[in-house]
Amino acid sequence: MASIVRGTSLRAGGACVRCRKGKTKCVYENGRAPCRNCAKGMHECYLPSESMAHHHGQSPARPPRPRESLPGERSVSATSDRQPVSSGTVMPRTIQTISEKLNPELLTECERVITKTLPSCVAFHKPSFLQKLKSGTLEASIVNGLLTCAARSSPTLIRRYGGQGGASAASEHFAVKSINIIMQNLDNPSLADIQALCLLIIHEWGNRNAVRAYVYLGQASRMAQMYRVIAVHQNRGDPDQFIKDESFRRTLWLIYVLDCFLTSSPGRQPAVSHHDIKDVPLPCLDMSYNFGTPVFVRTLAGGPPPSLPDPSTPMTEVGEFGHIVMATQAWRNVIEMLTTVTSTTFSEEDCVSLEAGIEAVRSSLPPHFMDKPGQINLHITMGSGFTYAMLHCLLHSATIMVNRRRLLQLVTTEGFNHETWRMVPHAHLQTVDRVFAAAHSVVSLLLALEANTDKDSVLNFPLVMLFSCFTACSTVAWFSLKGLTPGDVNETAESIVRDGMRFLQDGANIWILAVPWYRHLSVMNKVLRNGDRPIQRAQTEAVVPSIQEDTASQPDNPDSMDYERPGSANPQEQAENRGSEPPRKSGFTTINGGSAGASTPATTSPPPGQAKADSPAPSSSGQPGETAPAAGNDMTAAELCIAFERQLLELDDLAAFMGGGV
Repeated sequence: MASIVRGTSLRAGGACVRCRKGKTKCVYENGRAPCRNCAKGMHECYLPSESMAHHHGQSPARPPRPRESLPGERSVSATSDRQPVSSGTVMPRTIQTISEKLNPELLTECERVITKTLPSCVAFHKPSFLQKLKSGTLEASIVNGLLTCAARSSPTLIRRYGGQGGASAASEHFAVKSINIIMQNLDNPSLADIQALCLLIIHEWGNRNAVRAYVYLGQASRMAQMYRVIAVHQNRGDPDQFIKDESFRRTLWLIYVLDCFLTSSPGRQPAVSHHDIKDVPLPCLDMSYNFGTPVFVRTLAGGPPPSLPDPSTPMTEVGEFGHIVMATQAWRNVIEMLTTVTSTTFSEEDCVSLEAGIEAVRSSLPPHFMDKPGQINLHITMGSGFTYAMLHCLLHSATIMVNRRRLLQLVTTEGFNHETWRMVPHAHLQTVDRVFAAAHSVVSLLLALEANTDKDSVLNFPLVMLFSCFTACSTVAWFSLKGLTPGDVNETAESIVRDGMRFLQDGANIWILAVPWYRHLSVMNKVLRNGDRPIQRAQTEAVVPSIQEDTASQPDNPDSMDYERPGSANPQEQAENRGSEPPRKSGFTTINGGSAGASTPATTSPPPGQAKADSPAPSSSGQPGETAPAAGNDMTAAELCIAFERQLLELDDLAAFMGGGV
């Protein structure tokens, strides 16, 4: 389509489609789209003659508005690396500066994400991002990616763009714009496009679009590989080369972290290989990164970086984001054990080795990042509270999962009963103590962040922190219901679960992915509050109902959410319901939480005659209700424990982390 330039401020040929509908004056600055009305609301601005192309997903081609740089400005942004386009090339209308589109309110929201919200506050270069944002030269893909994150926790954006869909719908409004821009730039991706795609991965994951998030993850990895090939031959004499190199390294480590999370379910192949990261230095200290001070940091394996000029050159300590990367690796090693070990191949030596790896990460932390009472408050004051909490939530969650698997192996052995538990070695009692201490620490971190939240914003915990809370609370509830804890700690267990319920309920209003976590914990909390303890009664040995929730990955249409999808006895219909998910090994928990075969890596599948107990139902708007009553007869503690143990053996908690299960 021919390029359309509007030579006057008032359009001679008529108003754009939106102004026509609103019967408002259509005024253009510098004679180019968008008009003032569309720019203020960040809407698509197109002419009636372009409406056909617009409705078919094509963006009308327009020449870009020239960039207006500050006098004497020295570009240090990691996002200004796109190759210049020749004057004869017509660029898509979305590839342009966005100063005319960002009103002060949206500008403030972007600044909040860059400075305070994970992962942007640790993975992106704050000074150059803020400079480019204020001067209007930050690329549109990353701007919409930042607004995608901001819409999760901004009451204003939720009211304006969310409607009845709430935070997820408001976030989706900007995500659609961002992905369209990214797809238009695939021939020449910039680092800003890769960074924006990382934010969209988190968005789709949180909306339970697990397949789409996984596909985006692979795309981000490929784009990073191609960017590395292209960028290595460019601008090597740039005085700000360290900032650009570190920006790329941090983006690659962000992809690695997301890869560790999104391949937690069996059958998911990693998008980032060992070869991609083996020679990449870990992120440096934020201060060195922000000021552009070149430093050398060790690799994830502990070796010197290839860029080290001389063996005698000193290396600096690992930065804040680097410690999160190391904690993620320790967490992922635990997941690897859980997804590969079986009841017959379980090894105590593996658990000891994994715990040693977790402790190695803890011992490598600088003094101000160690887990000590009151330390979180210091970091909140310094603005790094969420970074500190994310790091320790990963380590505590890994500790809980290792020790939970130990006790799961013990209690699922034939002949186990409470008389056996009283006779177990003291080491198992220490295992319970470690789990309780880690669970208490997770909840305490979230309580501290909650107490210091800005009253004008919505508290938005990252998905991993919410899942750590779910892991901690569900494990504590299981221990208490199973009778593995002394009677005097039951009140502590109920307090931990109660706080966790509140966090998950609030999180479910922001992240659709957290809804089944909240519902599942609601069932456990209800039985826990009933005071039914197996230590007070004989343990039921009969086959009991499972509380597994066969929830499918959120479909592409965000308006259709079905959490209680009835099972079908027709094998052909079941195959059709699996959609485009690739074949999986028999028995592994698939993405929708169902068991695909006769056995899992850890145990046999439940008998086919098992009935499913109802989980607490959300409200009609798709959000969790205030109370969570179970339909029919309530489950006893013994029944609930047996069902929960079966779910752990079938990896349903990890399936829930991926977007299904539980």
